[in-house]
Amino acid sequence: MDATTTETAVQVLGPMAATVDGVRVRLGGPRPRAVLAALAAAGGAVVPEQDLIDAVWEDRLPASPRHALHTCVADLRRALDPHRPAGRESAVLRHEPGGYRLRLAPDALDARKFAALVERAGTAHRAHRPTEALAATDLALVLWRGPAYADLAHLAFLDPERWRLTELRCTAREIRAWALLTLDAHHLAVTECALLTTEAPLRESGWALRARTLYRSGRQAEAAAVLHTARRTLRDELGVHPGPELAHLTQRILIHDPTLTAELHGAAKQPA
Repeated sequence: MDATTTETAVQVLGPMAATVDGVRVRLGGPRPRAVLAALAAAGGAVVPEQDLIDAVWEDRLPASPRHALHTCVADLRRALDPHRPAGRESAVLRHEPGGYRLRLAPDALDARKFAALVERAGTAHRAHRPTEALAATDLALVLWRGPAYADLAHLAFLDPERWRLTELRCTAREIRAWALLTLDAHHLAVTECALLTTEAPLRESGWALRARTLYRSGRQAEAAAVLHTARRTLRDELGVHPGPELAHLTQRILIHDPTLTAELHGAAKQPA
């Protein structure tokens, strides 16, 4: 970034917000917020002007779309880069050939920081370092203030990014449950899995992890009941039967497969 003492940060994990030098700033109405959301979702890439117009205004174009976009950009620059000298290019919201780009420090966009922490947790998980994985997931999950771009739920162009971030959050919860289970914090692991299946009831890997966690905690009947709930949920919501992994796990729990206990005491199954 350009040399500056100003520290601008943007938060999208929940209602959109921004701070400059730690002080929250006003982002204006829904159009400027939507422009900022499109730039944030691009992850630092240049977004063409026409793409911004199509995303923000959809089929309700103003009389002069480019003028409306430039007005939104000017408003955002005043909010995000308030100490910019007159006539100087913004260090935060830059105009580049073909469009605009949001330039922030690596940790200044909460979604980017969140994804990096989940990746770090995944690396620790694959290396079977539960303490490190737990620390990374704790740091990641504390950033989540609510559904991503919560105040812009009506904007369809954000759906893929919302889905990506929601999936990352589920992965973080699964890794956290695995870490707690591996560290013998059974009660906390069971709670984490219950939260996961409540928030993402169609995610089979979450149900499998919850059942495995209960089984390792000596709660075999509850593990079987959880798998029954999973089957009913998938049938009622999607009209499908559980996949092979969940079906096989159900059989192993029902027959009290001794190798399952040994497997779980060695290393909890990695989440998908």
